[in-house]
Amino acid sequence: MLKYLVLLTSDLMSAGIIIGMLFAYIKYNYREIGKKIIFGAFGFSIFASAIMTALLNTKNAVSQKLNIGYLAYINIGLFAIFILAFLLLLVFSITPIRKKTKTAGEIVTYIAASLMIFVLCFYKLPTVFAYPFHFDLSDNTVLSTDFIYRFIGCLFGFILALVSATAAYKAEKAIKSPLNKIFLFIIMFIQAFYFAGTGVQLLRQRRLIPQSNFTFKLIMLVNNYSEYFIIAVTVVALLAAIYLYFDNRKIKEEYSNSAQLRKIKARMRRQRRWSAVLLICTILAVVNLTAIDAYNNKEPDEAPVEECIDEGDNLIIPYTMVEDGHLHRFGYTTDDGILVKFIVVQKPGTTTYGVGLDACDICGDAGYYERDEQIVCRRCDVVMNKNTIGFKGGCNPIVIEYSVENAQIIVPKSTLIEHQDEFK
Repeated sequence: MLKYLVLLTSDLMSAGIIIGMLFAYIKYNYREIGKKIIFGAFGFSIFASAIMTALLNTKNAVSQKLNIGYLAYINIGLFAIFILAFLLLLVFSITPIRKKTKTAGEIVTYIAASLMIFVLCFYKLPTVFAYPFHFDLSDNTVLSTDFIYRFIGCLFGFILALVSATAAYKAEKAIKSPLNKIFLFIIMFIQAFYFAGTGVQLLRQRRLIPQSNFTFKLIMLVNNYSEYFIIAVTVVALLAAIYLYFDNRKIKEEYSNSAQLRKIKARMRRQRRWSAVLLICTILAVVNLTAIDAYNNKEPDEAPVEECIDEGDNLIIPYTMVEDGHLHRFGYTTDDGILVKFIVVQKPGTTTYGVGLDACDICGDAGYYERDEQIVCRRCDVVMNKNTIGFKGGCNPIVIEYSVENAQIIVPKSTLIEHQDEFK
C-alpha cells in the first residue's frame, strides 16, 4: 500500500498543483473563453492518456514499438513542448508584448497553458492508469487483501493529489497579483528544469547528443534527486499556503456597513480554510516522499559477489553454480581497481540463462536484487522479466558479450573492462 501511495504522490502531486494554479491564473486574468479552452485541453489530455495506456499495455506490435524505443522520443517531444510553452507564457505575462498585442497575447497564452496541461497529463497519467493492471497478484485474486491494500494506496495518493490541485486553485485565485504569478512561475520553472534534465538524459542514452561534463552533471542531478524537484514544487505551494493564511488574518479593506464586514470575514475564513487544506496536503506529500518512501524502501540485502573460475582472459561460471533459478552476482576487478559486476540467472522453465551487467542505461550502477524470486531494480523498483534479461531495452541489465560451452558460461574479461566506466 505504501509503495503505491508514494508512487501516486510522486506522479501526480507537482502536476496537480501546476494544473490547479494554471486554471486559476487563466480564469481570473483572462476572458471566460480561456477557461473553456484549457478545460477542453484537460479533457482531451485525459482521453489521450487513456488511449496511450491501452496502447502501452496491449500485447501487440504497436505496444512493443512504443515500449522499446518510440516512447522515449515521444517523451523528449513532450518535454520540449512544455519548456517552449512555459517560455511563451512567461514572455506574454511579464513583458509589454501582452499590452501591445492583447488579442494575440491571449491566444498564445491559451495555447501555451493548454499545451502545458496536456504534457503534464499525457506524461504521467498513462503510468498511473496502468498501476492497477500491473499489481503482482501471484496466485491471488482482485478480492485478496494484497490487491485491496495496493488499491487503497493508489486511491489515497490520487485523493491527495486531487485535493492539493483544488486547494492550489483556490490559493492562486485568492493571492493578490503579482505574488500569485511569482508562485506559479517558480513552480513551472522547477518543472521545466526537471523536464530539461530528463530530456537530456534520454537524448544522451540514444547517442543523439555528445557526452560532456555539463550534460553528465545535469543527468546525475535529475537522476539522483528527482524526488527533490517534486518536493521543491510542493514546498513552494506550502509557502503560498502560509502566505495566504497570514494575509487573511486581519481585515485590510474598507467597508461601509456590517453586511459588507460579514461578507469580508466569510471570504477570509474560506481562504484561511483552503490555505490550511493546502498546507496539510503539502506536508503530507513531503512526508510521503521522504519518511514513508524511506521506510518502504529499506535497502534490501545484496547478494554477495560470488567467486567463479578465473582462467586466463575469461571468467567461467559452471551451470551447477547458477541452476537454482536465483540471482547470482559475479565480478571482476580491473587494473584500474574498479569492480565490474554482472549477474546470471536461469530463465524459468528453461535451460538457458540471462547474463548482463549489474547496471542499466537508465538507473546506472544501482544494480538488482532478488525479492520473492523476482529480479528487481534497486533504484526504480521495476520488476524484471527473467526471460528478457540478456536483451536490450528498458531497465534490463546492460547486455555483455559471453558464450556457452560444455555447460559453462564464459565471460571475456575484455567485455567487462569495456564497461568499467559504468561502475566508477
